Amino acid sequence: MLKIKLLALTVLLLVYSVITNSQDMSQYYTVQHPEDFTIDWTGFYHRMNEHTARVRDQFPHHLDLAYGSDPKQRLDLYLPEGEVSNAPVFLFLHGGGFREGDRAHYGSVAEPFVKSGVITAVASYRLTGSGAHYPAQPDDTKSAVKWLFENIGQYGGNPEALYVGGHSAGAILSADIGVDRAWLVEMGMPKEILKAIIPVSGPYDVRARGRPGEVYTYAPTPELREQASPILHVNDPVPVALVAVGSEEGYQESSMAFTEALKAAGVDAHYLLLDGEDHADTALSLANGDSELFRQVMDIIQGSK
Repeated sequence: MLKIKLLALTVLLLVYSVITNSQDMSQYYTVQHPEDFTIDWTGFYHRMNEHTARVRDQFPHHLDLAYGSDPKQRLDLYLPEGEVSNAPVFLFLHGGGFREGDRAHYGSVAEPFVKSGVITAVASYRLTGSGAHYPAQPDDTKSAVKWLFENIGQYGGNPEALYVGGHSAGAILSADIGVDRAWLVEMGMPKEILKAIIPVSGPYDVRARGRPGEVYTYAPTPELREQASPILHVNDPVPVALVAVGSEEGYQESSMAFTEALKAAGVDAHYLLLDGEDHADTALSLANGDSELFRQVMDIIQGSK
């Protein structure tokens, strides 16, 4: 009996480890090189992991849904409690400089959305450490959107009411797919299904050198960096955008310029400065139902119905 109990405890600890330390965060650059950053990224990941575990304990969810063949081409789906019908869908894309991060850390973002009746998808995408570079990551994002369009109905979602947001690297990806909707038609979807983008804390011109440890890993050549800069390709954008950034991080100028470029193209674009927030705080704000960021995102979703 003691052996059975010990085995059960071992299994529970293994499951907890998978949930709270997914993708071996100890190997992340930010965790291994804390001296390069003013933010405690190890503490950030632990906080998000703990919040994610609570969300999974409280709300219906489906994990590791494949939108492609690569292990990173997976998404987690979080649902409101009770019967769900024709609900709007928010797709969140994590940050990490395209070199680290995983959907398993960010189930926390889903909590305020599912409480408000919004189905939330949290997607992983291929990272540069595996040899995947631009355009692999935006291609993965597009494939995730296509999966949602084709499958979300069976979970009670509205495939024609998709909203895409992301933090940091994820902000670049949400911007990338939102500045020119031609890809939606090319992939067999109506471009009107993408209602809005919510990029948070991102640089939208990636021609400048990246943060410590990145060294142009996302887009390795000048030609690719030009192609990977959303602000340079605002052609047929989404109708609505919320571009948010913290007052304590360095992306205000890029965020304001991107907002103006969207406005010039006819987008109902809004710039939100999150007072006193740094690069980690803005991600935490999206997971906080009392934050100004979440309130404005919900205003967009409710206003688009």
